[in-house]
Amino acid sequence: MMIRIFILFNIYYISLTLSSRLKYRESVTENVELYHTITSLDKMISVNYQQSIEFLNINSPYTTYFLVDGQKLRTSRLIDREEFCRIKLCENSQCHPCEIYMDFVLKENGQPRDIISLILTIEDVNEYRPQFSDNSRNDQTIHLNISEGVPVGHILPIPSATDKDGEDDELVYWIDKNKKIPFELVSFGSNQIGINPYRHIYILYTSLCFYFGVALNVTGPLDRELEDFYELQLTASDRENLTTTISVHISISDINDNVPIFDQVNPYIINISENTQPSLTKSLLRIHAFDNDSNDNSRITYNFSSQVSELIRQTFQLNSQTGELFLLQALDYEQYKEYRMPIKAQDSGPVSVPVYTLVIINIEDENDNKPVTNIRTSEYFQFNNNTLYISEETPINTLLMHVIVQDLDSNLNGKVQCWIESSDYLKLNITNALNNMFSIYTSQLFDREQQSTYSFHLIIEDFGLKIRHRVKHDLRLVINDINDNPPIFIQSYYNLTIEEEQDYEQALIRFEANDKDLNESSQITYELMSNEYKYLFYLNEDTGELFLREKLDREIKSHYDLIVRAHDHGKYPSQLHTDVICYIKILDKNEYKPEFEKEMYLFHGISETISINTSIGFVKAIDRDKNLIIYSISSSNFKIDSLTGEIFVNKQLDYDANDSCENLFVTAKNQDGLNSSCPVEICLQPINEYPPELHIESRLIYVNIDNTSFIHMHAFDRDRSPLSFLSFRLEKSSKCNLTCSSNGTIYMDKNEHCIGIIDLFVSIDDNDRYPSSKTTNETIRLVFYSNIISLQQILFSSNYKFTIEIIIITIILILIICIFCLIVYVVYRHRRQISLSKSTQLNNIKDQIGFTENHGLLNDGPVDVTNIKLKPNTNSDTSSSFNDSCYGSSETDVYHHLSGNKLAGKILISSNDKYIILCKDQNNINHDETNSSSSSSSPNGNNNSNLITRYQSNNRTGIVQAYHTQIKSPNQNLEFFQNNNELKKVTGSTATTTTTTTTFNYRNNTPLNEYYL
Repeated sequence: MMIRIFILFNIYYISLTLSSRLKYRESVTENVELYHTITSLDKMISVNYQQSIEFLNINSPYTTYFLVDGQKLRTSRLIDREEFCRIKLCENSQCHPCEIYMDFVLKENGQPRDIISLILTIEDVNEYRPQFSDNSRNDQTIHLNISEGVPVGHILPIPSATDKDGEDDELVYWIDKNKKIPFELVSFGSNQIGINPYRHIYILYTSLCFYFGVALNVTGPLDRELEDFYELQLTASDRENLTTTISVHISISDINDNVPIFDQVNPYIINISENTQPSLTKSLLRIHAFDNDSNDNSRITYNFSSQVSELIRQTFQLNSQTGELFLLQALDYEQYKEYRMPIKAQDSGPVSVPVYTLVIINIEDENDNKPVTNIRTSEYFQFNNNTLYISEETPINTLLMHVIVQDLDSNLNGKVQCWIESSDYLKLNITNALNNMFSIYTSQLFDREQQSTYSFHLIIEDFGLKIRHRVKHDLRLVINDINDNPPIFIQSYYNLTIEEEQDYEQALIRFEANDKDLNESSQITYELMSNEYKYLFYLNEDTGELFLREKLDREIKSHYDLIVRAHDHGKYPSQLHTDVICYIKILDKNEYKPEFEKEMYLFHGISETISINTSIGFVKAIDRDKNLIIYSISSSNFKIDSLTGEIFVNKQLDYDANDSCENLFVTAKNQDGLNSSCPVEICLQPINEYPPELHIESRLIYVNIDNTSFIHMHAFDRDRSPLSFLSFRLEKSSKCNLTCSSNGTIYMDKNEHCIGIIDLFVSIDDNDRYPSSKTTNETIRLVFYSNIISLQQILFSSNYKFTIEIIIITIILILIICIFCLIVYVVYRHRRQISLSKSTQLNNIKDQIGFTENHGLLNDGPVDVTNIKLKPNTNSDTSSSFNDSCYGSSETDVYHHLSGNKLAGKILISSNDKYIILCKDQNNINHDETNSSSSSSSPNGNNNSNLITRYQSNNRTGIVQAYHTQIKSPNQNLEFFQNNNELKKVTGSTATTTTTTTTFNYRNNTPLNEYYL
């Protein structure tokens, strides 16, 4: 188990680290011996003897050149760098440097742990010299022919050299000239050439498919009559100075003066798709040249250069007459990405001179390869026929498989995406671990009992720009069963009833359980776990049937609780079982009546104050047949629980009103009517609730001292406790030397001659201690008389004294009432004096206060009242004092006279100034005093019923003078007044302009509202 968990953990760990795989570099020289060790695992990481590596992709072309020997990478055949370049195994077809990329799986104990990427560089050994090739001749001389009529600048191509050790574009060319010649070494086509300043060295970069990379440029006119040929030495050198020299023989022909000229100086470059269909009717390109000559000398034929390879000739066809280029065979971008072909154009004249141009055909990649899928799973999972088998205990994030996809297309056409589609609610997680390699993990827990198989589609699609290829794999996921479900009984418990002393030949009951697991995990065996009952019962382990071995006796045991176990035969991870209880009840034959445990039940000491429905005890009867017993009681004061035999109080109990003990019967009856009775005695405990009480005849006792020597007091207690008794005692010593015994007898002393009324204070105790004793204090009156002094005389003397006492008490009450009234009067007078004093102070203040708004009303001269606006004081109240209603304005501005100067818009007060107040009253006011003002009712009957003009002298100076106010207005209808009559009431004149001198006493008038000028 631990090994399995460890392996699953390793797989999970590798899946987490796939995106950050290890990368290393190594190099190897070409042509090393077989089985040469290139690198080993210990050079890359710290390893142990249990780790190893293997190729990630066993279909990789590198597996034919290299082999993995445990922890070492060795060569399996001779490595030729030039062969790698020829078959294009170099990364991205870049052969310099020659690098290949290999991926390995790091395993530990046979399980994948990590991914290692190795970049291997094939180092070149410079073993070949540059070689010139000329198929026209077998000697070591390059023969060239050129017409004498060629212009200066004419290009004469020379076959370039090739180097098997490296790239041809790294070759260095130069020519040795013994004499001056009209030629110089130049590059041909798109190639470049560099010149060393110290000698003629030209660096040329050539193509793999085009061998005319170097040429001779004509620098001067040619004349065959002067020089019919030129001889020069051409040397080619590689990067490590291995050189090859060849003779170049240039023949000058004296033929046509004009050579064909191509339409364009630059090479012909076209791009075609690899899906282009071969056709002999639709050309790819038309090459055209013209010749200024006439007739045959201007008729041009087109042909491939002699250096064009056979592969190009088999792939393309050139029409010699029209120059049209046709495709003969299908193209494949994955094999060849570019074609370079020199084209020769030559006229038909005598001694014709060919001209050359270069045609470059770039092959465009098309998405013509479908993704190829390789599915690899862990050795712990079985994968057959597109079906993956896993255990239902597989945890979340478990690596199920690697999906390795190969697409021979390039760029986006060769990049793929992968996803999963499922209609069975399968949750899998897919990650892109490497380029075109995906890892699939579980994202859920599995339960075979809920779902045993899942179908899903693994879909792989490339990112083609024009067309996308999609590959769909129909896969199944089968969940293998483990023993994770215990057997389950169809019932949570079993009830069984059988009769005693009965033989049972058939099975009493059959237990049945089910297991959701498969195979052995679902096979169930039954077992009786109650070992103490195996001698009475037998359980068939295969069928689950329960049998009775012997007869049962209910009087020995009335029921049996059997434990039955069902266990399966599963082994992994463990065997499971479930227990169930079977309750077996033994039926009895009703032979016995219920029997009480006691012959009589006694319940003593029950408090008489106990509450209703309070329990006082139990009675219990036993039925040996184990039948149900029903209880009943023969009293209305009590009730009994019919099932438990518990007795409760049914009515309020009273020891004093009822008997102290009640005898009753309780009956126990079983279901068949058999019964028995038992006597029950319930006795109450008395509670001392009431104090002793004196009889009314003992409160007033008439005693004739001549005929009686003792007196007996009578008292009673409403409690009937047998433990209580009354005892008497005198609280205070009495006159006449009276003594009292505890039984309530008062004894008189014969030597004392008691006549009159005596009050005795007597204490009566009931002496009951449950819960405590109670005492009553009473006063009894004894009236003593004799044969000489009669009872009537004693009573009359007593009534006279009572009358005197009543009179004295009455006199005392009258005195108390008089004193209280006097105090109230004094307080009232004091408060009145205080109120009058405050009123006087307010009147003095009023004599010294004036009111105005921003108007110069009170002046010595005439005043125009048409511009005076009267307004009510909204802060006044009809119930306010005179001071509040007439003098409470915050708008009053009072100024003293300042050196005869008066401020505009303000009232100026001098020692002779008067104050005018206009008030609105509800009643007509007549002033009888010496200085008064006249007022009358308004004719309109409106709110301004009484308008009173009051003049107040300036008491600050103590001088009383009449104040002259002159009102002048062309309009008698002022804002405040309602009509002319109201104006006259104020001015005292019917004239428009009048002078009025009035004084009056206003202290008896209370204004209801005020208006300020």
